[in-house]
Amino acid sequence: MNWFSIFGRRGLLGVIHGLAYLLALFPVRGLARELWVIDPRGLSGAESVLLASLQGGLNRTGAVVWVQGPGMNARILDELRTEGWTLRESSGPWPLLRAHKAAFSGLVIGEVGSESLNRATTLAGLNRAVVADPSLVERLVAEGLPVLADARSRSTAALWAESESRVARGVMVHQDPAKALHLRDLAISLGAWTVYDEPAAERIRQIQALGPHTRVYGWGRDELEFVREVSRGGGAVIPADWSLNLSALRHLPVALPARPQPVKPRPRQSGERVVAFVVSDGDNLQWVGGRFVEDPGFWGSPLRGRFAVTWEMPPEAFVMAPRILRHLLRTATPRDEFIAGPSGYGYQFPGPLPDRPAAAAETARAVARVDWPLVTLLNADGGQDQSDPWLAQPEVTGVLYKDYAPYNRGQGAVRWHRGKPSVSYRFLLWELKDRVGALRLDSLPVGVAEAIGRLPSGAEAGPGAFALVNAHAWSFRNTGGPMGAIGRTIEALPPKVRVVTATEFFELMALEAPARDAKKGD
Repeated sequence: MNWFSIFGRRGLLGVIHGLAYLLALFPVRGLARELWVIDPRGLSGAESVLLASLQGGLNRTGAVVWVQGPGMNARILDELRTEGWTLRESSGPWPLLRAHKAAFSGLVIGEVGSESLNRATTLAGLNRAVVADPSLVERLVAEGLPVLADARSRSTAALWAESESRVARGVMVHQDPAKALHLRDLAISLGAWTVYDEPAAERIRQIQALGPHTRVYGWGRDELEFVREVSRGGGAVIPADWSLNLSALRHLPVALPARPQPVKPRPRQSGERVVAFVVSDGDNLQWVGGRFVEDPGFWGSPLRGRFAVTWEMPPEAFVMAPRILRHLLRTATPRDEFIAGPSGYGYQFPGPLPDRPAAAAETARAVARVDWPLVTLLNADGGQDQSDPWLAQPEVTGVLYKDYAPYNRGQGAVRWHRGKPSVSYRFLLWELKDRVGALRLDSLPVGVAEAIGRLPSGAEAGPGAFALVNAHAWSFRNTGGPMGAIGRTIEALPPKVRVVTATEFFELMALEAPARDAKKGD
């Protein structure tokens, strides 16, 4: 057992997580395991916020409250029921509040849809309070909860100055105040700084103040600018703005199945081309923790197991949702493989990072815990040479490199560093449109298959006979999703094309790397 992976997170949170892990692996005889299960359907925004704050406050040191949801949320609840947990089902937050009112010191007022809701979320996490939309204040006071603060009456800047030294280190929650229920439980359970609308310079400064490698849970208004700003602050984004139950999931650790040792691939035959299909957007913790598992275009595809597919996945799930990883590992076929999603321990761009070697080392620690030695780097404001710090890590065996736009700008370029390759994507499976709005044939299955057929294939072709294909997660939604697109591409491939996992791809490329290329970039 890797004790560092259990206790290695910073501070008291790491100790609490580690103890919870041990209790999950070695349950105490007679220890009651009871979970309130709340149905959120039909709740107003105000009641949803109240429920999220109750859940976050009660889930600080253990799993006490679960909110019903789709996909993995439902499957994990079924697991807990099978394991003998007592489930107390309820509709809405009020029975939960009355049963646990003594756990809260009062209420903080914040209005759904305004930034005051995020300020109230921060204050509730720091003061063991619930968040109250103005419409519920009178009722909550009648229930016996006094008003502690009104977040509408202070600015975000003033609250930051007041609470900077008290909020949790290493984490920020960046959540749209229009989203009342999702993710707020995690913010409150951790005592995290929670914000959304702030100037870019302030966002960067806050991330820097929260410490190296700060995880920013949530999402922003513009992907490129948001991830660029978080990267400049030395942090990484964990897309989670639609996540449910993270405050409970982090207290439900399990032992993960060992990663099967891949069989050494046979050498490339004469005239053979080698292709690996990789499903994108593996940074997306909310999707993996939601309908991903049942969507027929993803994990629920009837095609899964018929051909090799590599899935980007968030290593942060090991910390916050290990039961999700266990389910995926248990249900994976021999042709499913996982690699670290962009860009390692979280979504960041190597280009703007202030300390790339430190970020690479943090990724190495993250991928070692899940045994995913291949890492995706998605970059803006930089080039493929910035893969070198990641390749320098002993825990990393290779980098799958893509530029922000387009992902395949590198057209299959290979860069070697310390005998390990960074390989850029050559083709995209993506519903891209041309200037007049028509779908581009070169990124559709038949077009990609034809392009693969034009690759060089002789013994002298070297890396030219290899192609990484990015299957865009959000394309082809009406035609079988990324799995359907991969299947149609494989059906259209010419003879002598071998479809492999990313691990097989990198091993085959290493077999053919001439000595002069293996030293390039060192």
